[in-house]
Amino acid sequence: MSRFFSLERKIITCILVLSTILIISTNILRDYDQSLFAAPSKDESGKGKGNEGNDDKKGRDNGKGNDDKKGNEPREEPREEPREEPRDQDEDEDKVEQDVNVNFNYGFEDEGNNERKNFNFVAAGDFGCSKNTKNIISHMMDRRPELVLPLGDLSVDNTATCWLDLISPFYDKLQITFGYHDVKNGESKLNQYKKAFNLDDLYYSFDYRHVHFIVMSTLSDFNVTSDQYKFIENDLKTASENEDIDWIVVTSYGPFYTSPSAHPAKNDIRNIYHPLFDRYGVDLVLQGHNHNYQRTYPITFNANKGSNPTVTNAFTTGYNGNTDGIIYAVVGTAGEGFHPLEGRQSYMATQIEGKFGFLDVEISNGNPHTNMTGTFYDNTDNNIQDYFTIEKEIRNNVTE
Repeated sequence: MSRFFSLERKIITCILVLSTILIISTNILRDYDQSLFAAPSKDESGKGKGNEGNDDKKGRDNGKGNDDKKGNEPREEPREEPREEPRDQDEDEDKVEQDVNVNFNYGFEDEGNNERKNFNFVAAGDFGCSKNTKNIISHMMDRRPELVLPLGDLSVDNTATCWLDLISPFYDKLQITFGYHDVKNGESKLNQYKKAFNLDDLYYSFDYRHVHFIVMSTLSDFNVTSDQYKFIENDLKTASENEDIDWIVVTSYGPFYTSPSAHPAKNDIRNIYHPLFDRYGVDLVLQGHNHNYQRTYPITFNANKGSNPTVTNAFTTGYNGNTDGIIYAVVGTAGEGFHPLEGRQSYMATQIEGKFGFLDVEISNGNPHTNMTGTFYDNTDNNIQDYFTIEKEIRNNVTE
């Protein structure tokens, strides 16, 4: 009997020992599993996961993981985003176009305003999206213009987005001219501009405070049988007969006249349109393409040699808008690099290379005269590099 109780005690003792071993093993395995889940992986060494798993002692409350040793700035755990199917470039650009149209309704809000009040407008071309471009736009803002005339090559990127973002402070004061990079960098980019500015054609016209503006497209068909020529001829005739129009300003991209530089003059366009401009009393033509500043004396077309126009006033300023010819200015200075000038044409009143800047044009009304004053400001402290004035009699001097 004693042997039986002795055997029973041994069995119970063995059961207790085995149970103890089992409990200890279970705890060890559980702790090991928890340590595996809490430890960072090799790819994420030193980075916490916010409120998931074990928190860093300093980051437990804010859930932002470990701090950077130098700046003690929280380092966020990169989250794995769901993969998207690759989209083609056209889809991306379509979304960009939608974003632009939602954010801004680009154009000229005050188009058609016929008050006889003083105002100013600024013009420059060949922008890009550089720091220099930002400075140009900032200096333009300092002049507080009521109208902004970009003269083509607005963005050299594959989309118009960067330039539209930079120029957005003027979103309701813009009338754009199309340049090579705006038209030839793909239909999607061109359509982005056309949608943003609600334009069907690359040429158009508008009035503002007794000034008639015509925007040409030197990259569209321009011969005498073209729709553009017919439009411009009829438009100029109408404006010249309108007694409420005191000034006519034309913008285009390719220059009619230029000193030797990166791009030659557009002789074929000039030979067609300069005589037309003379006939209907255009006062000022603003152009880009060459990345420098050039401004002619007042000139008229020379039918015997189109490249050598007739200078009607050889002074650098102080012109008579009723009797002198047209002033042509190249203002390709909005931030996209420089083009050197390799000489100077005899009809150029002034020319400047190696400086970014813009032309500010003020229209002021007296009695019985109206004045146009052009000032070219460079990008360094708004220094004045060129200055000219044109005076003419007001055609319909009615006090408003």
